[in-house]
Amino acid sequence: MTQLQTVPKVMKVQLNQIENAIDFAMRVRREVFPMMNHERLPVDLEQFKENYLDSADAVFLVAVMEDERIVGSIGILPYDGRIEAITGRYPAQSAAEIVKCYVDSEYRRYGIGSLLVRELEKMVAKLHYTTLYLHTHRFLPGAVDFWKGQGYVVVVEQDDDWQTVHMEKVARVEVDQYQAHRG
Repeated sequence: MTQLQTVPKVMKVQLNQIENAIDFAMRVRREVFPMMNHERLPVDLEQFKENYLDSADAVFLVAVMEDERIVGSIGILPYDGRIEAITGRYPAQSAAEIVKCYVDSEYRRYGIGSLLVRELEKMVAKLHYTTLYLHTHRFLPGAVDFWKGQGYVVVVEQDDDWQTVHMEKVARVEVDQYQAHRG
């Protein structure tokens, strides 16, 4: 990993950044998943404000350079139980799903992905989640190793066309929140 001259600032997406955040995520998504249909936005991006800005259970972060250019993104949404391979693994509302973890191809291997994950995990610690869940794919170079390096463990690996790898990590909980829940 090499050093950047300027470390990007990681921040929650603001109302005036929604369009740029969606454009960034879709550009990188097209590069990483060229086999997918990109005619329509994924539901979470289509309803970005409602899903990320208006929800107390979700967050979307971007890594922004000094010139306001977005070079990375990551989000969490409440895991909705939609994936058959892990059905029943998480009690309702206990898991946050990490989504749209993307870094601009020109800025990979500079630690931006790790920076985004650390900042996201700090925010998740203030929420009610007990588990951070994600899925990635073996065909993405370095993806599984990246997440293992962040402390995530493989819970299910599917032998499907997408080479899907389901991973999780116990969510860090802030002490005062933990004590409040214990009563």
